[in-house]
Amino acid sequence: MDKKLKISELISTDIRSRANAEIIRAELDGVKDDVILDFAGVTFVSRSFTDELYNVMCEHKNIKLDNTSDFVKSMIDTVTQGRNTKRTFSEEKSEIKEFDDMNSLSLFLATI
Repeated sequence: MDKKLKISELISTDIRSRANAEIIRAELDGVKDDVILDFAGVTFVSRSFTDELYNVMCEHKNIKLDNTSDFVKSMIDTVTQGRNTKRTFSEEKSEIKEFDDMNSLSLFLATI
């Protein structure tokens, strides 16, 4: 039998912290059945929460998502795509500026 976690009741309808994924992780401890994360009523999830939720979902392959709003689904898709895309960094040449005191730093910052 599936275990259903109502995220709006377990955490909130507005989820902004990576630490909130730990609440879900704790609920999954020792669960062998399939788990449904029910996002009904959840209006906002931060990218940091979603990133950590992604980690939880990688650890527990028995998780399914249900009732995700367009925004929540979009954030999950964004994080998933970012995690599954190889990051490439272009080399940029940067000039290193050195300053003798705070005044010279302040003068430089006023020019940019």
